[in-house]
Amino acid sequence: MKMRSFLQNKLWRDKLPAKKEKMGSVIHIQQLTDNEFDQQLKIKLLEESTEVQATSSQKELIEEMADVLEVIDALCALHNITKEDIINAQTNKREERGGFFERKFVTVADHPVGSCGEQYCLAQPKKYPEVKKINSSLL
Repeated sequence: MKMRSFLQNKLWRDKLPAKKEKMGSVIHIQQLTDNEFDQQLKIKLLEESTEVQATSSQKELIEEMADVLEVIDALCALHNITKEDIINAQTNKREERGGFFERKFVTVADHPVGSCGEQYCLAQPKKYPEVKKINSSLL
């Protein structure tokens, strides 16, 4: 049987290699160390989050959010974190900072020079590029 090879270099769900092999595929697997697994789970979390963003129906959204939760469960197991730990952190952040229910989309934040807000943004220039203003209008 003629085969075609496709580079994967990504974390797969546990049962998928065996399922694909039953269909005639040959799957090449590398066992990961804890550090490699941690890194790949974080990459997978970004991948699955991107897939959440691309959904166009409630059914797709549910499926992709389930994938995100699966990755979170694996990260929890690897780092001995309970869901209760996460929920407690979520509750504390919500009490201190609020949630996202009011839909506040910030376009620009003006921070005083020397403030912690300014320092936070300056430390991450790709994420928070500085906007130059001329005559009170944004450029």
